[in-house]
Amino acid sequence: MVKLLGINCEKEIEIDFAFKGSATVSGKNPDGWGYTYLKNDKWMIFKEPFNENQFELKNFQLNFPANFISNNLISHIRFASKGNKIKENTHPFELELFDKKWTFAHSGHLTIYKHVLRFSEGIEPKGDTDSEEVFCTIMTNIKDLGHLVKDKEIALNIEKTAKELAKEGGMNFILSDGDYLFAYYSGFKSLYYAELRPPFDKNVVGEDHQLWFTLFTKDLDTQISIVASEPIIPDISWKELEVNELLTLRSGKRTKFLI
Repeated sequence: MVKLLGINCEKEIEIDFAFKGSATVSGKNPDGWGYTYLKNDKWMIFKEPFNENQFELKNFQLNFPANFISNNLISHIRFASKGNKIKENTHPFELELFDKKWTFAHSGHLTIYKHVLRFSEGIEPKGDTDSEEVFCTIMTNIKDLGHLVKDKEIALNIEKTAKELAKEGGMNFILSDGDYLFAYYSGFKSLYYAELRPPFDKNVVGEDHQLWFTLFTKDLDTQISIVASEPIIPDISWKELEVNELLTLRSGKRTKFLI
């Protein structure tokens, strides 16, 4: 089941996207859903906690599909381990830093990690999840580098912070400033990556029990990279990220910052 999904494209493409509520995981219903896409340099965020009564209706869909044009998408399905089932604790989260909007979604659970946390003015959790605390810590550490920091330094700093936090539990996440998309795999369950290169002869469809999307790629000359908890598109080549690997994407392609 795809808890985390990130799509990064070279150019804007048309996307249909929907969550479904037709399945549980180990007998447990999801506790929330959320997705965000970039529009005119602004993250359009839609997220809600799940209402238990919704699962009385088989194969319901949450007022979808949504249709939009974008080059970045992040989605998350929440299974709460810490924090109430409220909108403030539902992913993705958003913060502003260096005149950019950053967004973040996390899969996993941390235990003894408070000693690693760092918050700063304007970068503080609004809810009570370990996920948002992780986000604020990553962003505070980036803030300390200063406004003129280089992209490579940001990537290295994210990797360093993620590795420290990953010592305390599951730390898979997707983070984006609207230009770069960062994906980190701590060894918790799984996280996969795939590149789709043009030319395309058909639209790209991804689907599992709880979400689906269509990328309208016909006659479009653009490269697309996808990160997901599980391989969600059949008949393409997926690579599982290595433990403690930070994947950095830009314009639908992998960058070489950390190699």
